[in-house]
Amino acid sequence: MIEPVFLASCSPRRGGNSDAAARLVRQALGAPCRDFRIADEGVRPCVSCGFCDAHPGLCALDAPGDGAGALFDAVCRAPLSVLVSPVYFYHLPAQAKAWIDRAQRFWKCADKPGGGRPVTAVLIGARPRGDKLFEGAERTLRYMALALGLEWVEPLRLYGLDGPDDLAGHAEASARVVEFAASLSRFVLP
Repeated sequence: MIEPVFLASCSPRRGGNSDAAARLVRQALGAPCRDFRIADEGVRPCVSCGFCDAHPGLCALDAPGDGAGALFDAVCRAPLSVLVSPVYFYHLPAQAKAWIDRAQRFWKCADKPGGGRPVTAVLIGARPRGDKLFEGAERTLRYMALALGLEWVEPLRLYGLDGPDDLAGHAEASARVVEFAASLSRFVLP
């Protein structure tokens, strides 16, 4: 069975730009997607207990109701993973960052679970410009990819989308999302 694309909205707000961009990605990819909303997965934040240092690949916080492990399993099995996220104070929202911090469990793994599969992002910033607006989010996502053994693919960066409906009313930005997603189909279509 072919695994679906891992498509995650990282915004804690429902119905905003991240959800709209995720819908556009799903439509333009032309491949089955498994949708996630990171804020709904009950991921507890890392407490730096050191358990994963002694037990690579495992986390002491994995328990029923905590979705970090299931999210990592899904992203590592998917032929492609796309995270769609707003940028808050030059970084990812807290819920997404909590999940990414839990990737620490994979740093010491000799065999990384991602198998070199591609992962990328659509990053949405409210500011209309800024050379460093996406730097913090991208750096964190690249290091998560490294920890999991995934291949980081250059993301799409969208500026100037602040209100929850801004993407829906911005034809050029929407077209860029569709074009970006279509370019990713090379990873999932024969």
